[in-house]
Amino acid sequence: MKPQETIDFHLRWGWTKLSKLYASEAERRGIPFSYVFILLHTERTGTPSTKLGPKMGMESTSLSRSLRGMEDMGLIERRPDDQDKRMMRVFLTDAGIDARRQARDLVVTVNERLRDLLGGEAVDRLLTEMRRLNEILDEPSALLSADPHSSKAHILSS
Repeated sequence: MKPQETIDFHLRWGWTKLSKLYASEAERRGIPFSYVFILLHTERTGTPSTKLGPKMGMESTSLSRSLRGMEDMGLIERRPDDQDKRMMRVFLTDAGIDARRQARDLVVTVNERLRDLLGGEAVDRLLTEMRRLNEILDEPSALLSADPHSSKAHILSS
C-alpha cells in the first residue's frame, strides 16, 4: 500500500497544512499557536489545569511551559479551586478572553470557508466519518484483531 492510499497519510497531511495556516495567523496576531488550544479549551468558570492536557493531547511538561508563558503574557491566571485547594484552576484574564475571541473567530472563519468550498453535505459526511474513526480508535485492539468480526469496527460499519 502506498502512503497516499492510507488514512493516516491524509489525516497527517491535512492537519499539517491546517496547523500551519492556524500557526501563521496566530503568530500574526501575536499569540503562539500552542496557546490557541489552551485558550479555546479554558472554560469561563475556570478549568482544572490537569484537565487541559488530556483535552488537547498535550504532555504535562509542555502544558506547564505554555501555561507559564500565558501567565507571563497576561492571558491567564491560575487560582486554587474553591472546594479543593490542592487543585489549580486556569482562568482567562480580559486579555485572554480577547485572545480566545480572536482564536475562535479564526477557527470559525476557516471552517465556514471550508464548508463553502467543499459543500455542506461533504463536510457533514466528513465529520460523521471522523467521529466514527475516533470511536474505532478509542479501542485500538479492535484494529489489530485477527478476526474482523470480533471488532468494534465491524459493529460500527453495520
